Amino acid sequence: MPGWIESFFLKKPYIYDFDDAFYLKYNKGKYKFLKPFLGSKFKKIIKNAALVSAGNKNLANFAMKYNENVIILPSVVDTKIYQAQETAPNNVFTLGWIGSPSTAIYLDQLKRPLSLLGKKIPIRLLVIGAEAPVIDNIYVESIPWSLKDEVELINQFDVGLMPLIDDEWSRGKCAYKLIQCMACGVCVIASPVGSNTDVVNDKCGLLAESDDDWYDAILMLSQNPN
Repeated sequence: MPGWIESFFLKKPYIYDFDDAFYLKYNKGKYKFLKPFLGSKFKKIIKNAALVSAGNKNLANFAMKYNENVIILPSVVDTKIYQAQETAPNNVFTLGWIGSPSTAIYLDQLKRPLSLLGKKIPIRLLVIGAEAPVIDNIYVESIPWSLKDEVELINQFDVGLMPLIDDEWSRGKCAYKLIQCMACGVCVIASPVGSNTDVVNDKCGLLAESDDDWYDAILMLSQNPN
């Protein structure tokens, strides 16, 4: 509903918390036709909030344009649940990705480097929560997401992947999937976009931008399992 209607019902002081660039929803993409009615709703809700809690610095910078009371509250996981598990070593070097059908488009960035790598080393790609793309020269497997199996599946990864497109929406993401992998002791490779650059360092993973970066990073980790 329009922001002025939401504001009418928000009579008590409220905290607005967000961890994605939702303010783009009605200004770009398939819902852009609703911009005249809903395009400014998030600005109004942010402006009138007693406090705004943003998931990363990019989101916080947007919120600060409309409200002085902004804090950054990063995404976290329960480390009593997300832990490394004893698993049998993989027979094939296994890469893993978790997401949804709407974010599976990011995997297209990996088709070329993975296909080239598949000519050099055996590779398995586990895609959790979406239909896996067809990639020549490697074994790709799609697995439905479930909360019950998520930690067990992450622990099957040798390396977790988080490719992103460098755009406004991706810069609003809070690296949650990387944090899940790292909490389970799984090394990661990620695009240098948004919060990915805040959570990935040389103690836990690598950042990769070009096809050559992804190729080199995956090959290096495959050759250095320790």
